[in-house]
Amino acid sequence: MTRIEYENLIVMQNIDTNKLNLVIGEKKVIPYVTGCFKEDGIWKIYIVGERRDFDIVQEGTEEEIFNSIHSITKSRLK
Repeated sequence: MTRIEYENLIVMQNIDTNKLNLVIGEKKVIPYVTGCFKEDGIWKIYIVGERRDFDIVQEGTEEEIFNSIHSITKSRLK
């Protein structure tokens, strides 16, 4: 899944990523946020903890990262 496909899916299903604590395409150091961003041509997924500790948990291609973000989104909707 690409970023455009993911964003289209979010719009079609009327999902509010802010309520799910998801950030797409940028780094934000806000407690309890999960997000992804692109740096030097590599996509990265990160998690921010309670004390604003910023940890990269996965690196990969756009497709790999957005497949993972899609799975995270589905799990947080339940």
